[in-house]
Amino acid sequence: MMNKLFLKILLVFVLIYSNNLFSQNYQLKIDTVVTKKTKIITIVTLRTVPKFILHFNGGYNSGAMELTSHNGGFSRQDLLEGKTFGVRNGFGFNLIGKIPINKTGKFWIDIVTGFDRFKSNMIASNDQEGEVAYNSINGGVGMEYNFTPTHKVKYFIGANTLISSISGSSRLMNTQDNNVISVDIKSGIRLGYSVFVGLEYAFARNIGLNLGFKFTHANLLMKDTEVGEQIPEGSTHFETHLNDDPIPTGDDPVLFAGWKQFAYYSGSVGISYFFGVKEKKYRLPDKILK
Repeated sequence: MMNKLFLKILLVFVLIYSNNLFSQNYQLKIDTVVTKKTKIITIVTLRTVPKFILHFNGGYNSGAMELTSHNGGFSRQDLLEGKTFGVRNGFGFNLIGKIPINKTGKFWIDIVTGFDRFKSNMIASNDQEGEVAYNSINGGVGMEYNFTPTHKVKYFIGANTLISSISGSSRLMNTQDNNVISVDIKSGIRLGYSVFVGLEYAFARNIGLNLGFKFTHANLLMKDTEVGEQIPEGSTHFETHLNDDPIPTGDDPVLFAGWKQFAYYSGSVGISYFFGVKEKKYRLPDKILK
């Protein structure tokens, strides 16, 4: 009897001890972490098409065709024979008003005015035989296509018809006796064109930076040649014209006369002002990060 009781007590003790040992080795712990949800709010700002753009730029001109002359230097003989205009390098400024002709702002009318100056010794210094310079005052109307009129960066391409008043002056040196002849090139009216590409970067709502590249052929039409004269007769002062139309074969030669193109490339940078631009803000659907 006592033995059975002792065995029962021993069995209960073993069971209790085993249960405590299991609990200590395999204890389960669950932690609950509460986090806040993050909401992303996105606001999009759209700008309307400008009602008017005032575009000012300035830059470097590099002559093409007969507006070249020995890598920018001066050749007295080439100028006298009408082979070139005797210059290559120059600079210019333009003021352009742009008006949209549709609501989307893709097509624009450009009203252009500008000034260009070329000088034979602007960069090159080989002026032992003399020098020559030209001024071109021009204006015109054209069309422009804008690829991204409501964006910050506006890419455009276009063409203008131009009317130009071109004049100049020259100083010709006789290397044998150092005699100097001054030449006035009278103003001549010419019709031409320009084609261009560029962009405008609107770093603020109403103002931006513009960059452009342009090719101009200023004297496509209305070329003319006239005989010059010394004033007064026998002096060292000579007056002539642009003389960009060749003399017919068999006629007496005319100083400075030849088939010449007043054409040049231009690279420019400037400031654009945008008028009538409004900003519209839109809230996109919120995003929640878990």
